[in-house]
Amino acid sequence: MSEQLIDKVAIVTGAGKGIGRAIALTFASEGANVIIADKSPELAIETADAIKKLGRNALAIPIDVTHEQAVADMVLQTLTTFGKIDILVTNAGIQRRYFVADLPRAEFQAMLDVNLLGAFFCCQAVLPNFYNQRQGNIILIASDSGKLGYAYNSAYCASKFAVLGFMEALADEARAYKVRVNALCPAGVKTDMGKTLLEADGTPVNDSYFMEPEEVADVALFLASHQSRAIHGQAINVYGGVDYRLMRG
Repeated sequence: MSEQLIDKVAIVTGAGKGIGRAIALTFASEGANVIIADKSPELAIETADAIKKLGRNALAIPIDVTHEQAVADMVLQTLTTFGKIDILVTNAGIQRRYFVADLPRAEFQAMLDVNLLGAFFCCQAVLPNFYNQRQGNIILIASDSGKLGYAYNSAYCASKFAVLGFMEALADEARAYKVRVNALCPAGVKTDMGKTLLEADGTPVNDSYFMEPEEVADVALFLASHQSRAIHGQAINVYGGVDYRLMRG
């Protein structure tokens, strides 16, 4: 297999596990050096070590993406270490499910802070560098819940709908600087977060039809590569062959 990202430098947030880890490992297998940004220091180091075994460089950075200064410091550390940034993947996210009538304000705010504000901080921190070098690639990991509203999932849907609106506006701005901006909208994925989800009646969500994280990572690789150079400002569904619209009843 040819190395589609040879010597590219990519920041992937939430890369300690799940989709983020799969994206980081896939990028590294295609030649990229990867910054593993994760709230868990242990998971960040674990993923970085796995990348080093692939023969690529990796930098583990423990970070809470809701802290603006920490995000700015991460970008500075990346530039100091590698001298450039080519790709940003904003993957860090949380999901908690409530009926609207029972939704605590703090939980609503937490999902907005991580899923939306965290993505904003990361994009804003890399943009000056991307605009100055007149190239860069931003991939926001959104969700099909950013296109379809699901009962018992209002706050998560609100945050992901907002991510897609933010993506479209940023893409319109960034076009003049040759910076590409797109989003991925996966449906169910077999991750630790997915395993904790409950239906409205308290039973575990049926994840038998969920995708593997690597399936999402392969689409992220396409968006990160030269092959997708004509794609900009798009929110791409990643459904794994399941039509979730029909499953809504």
